Amino acid sequence: MAGKLYERATRRCAPGEIDGALQAAVAAHAGQHQLGDVLGDAVRCCETRSVRVGKPGLLARLTGSGDKDAEHRTVALFTPRHLVIAVTGEVRGTHVRSARLDGVSLADMLSADASPKLAAIAAKLGADDGVSVTATWSGSTGPEAASAFFVGLDAVEGEAFRQALTEAVAVAKQR
Repeated sequence: MAGKLYERATRRCAPGEIDGALQAAVAAHAGQHQLGDVLGDAVRCCETRSVRVGKPGLLARLTGSGDKDAEHRTVALFTPRHLVIAVTGEVRGTHVRSARLDGVSLADMLSADASPKLAAIAAKLGADDGVSVTATWSGSTGPEAASAFFVGLDAVEGEAFRQALTEAVAVAKQR
């Protein structure tokens, strides 16, 4: 049985508690994509520290597709209208993406509510905790191309963030 790829620790935080360089990257992305003051308007924010448990598999190492960072941080926040995700690592640098909440679909691989078969397979494989977010991301895909992005979260604060995000997406889709 394969194990989890990362050990994760998620903490709820105020946007002002985020590292200054990450705050600046989020603010620059928000300005570039006309999202408004996402740091000031954030309804909920969390930061996850992810530490890779082992080295990437052989195929990932041969193709160069494995995570080159032994550790990275992810900041996820949402306003009443937008989800913003920033990931930073020593090798990968900092990348920020955003999507409109009313265009977001969420999937929790470990949730039996979504698909009991998928949840059983994911649990057997040792899938990482978190949520897969499918959306048309600002600045990263074409105007009509939705793509999925996995946001790793831990089982305590991360689960609380996922639940709050799920509720915010449902409210945004009803507007």
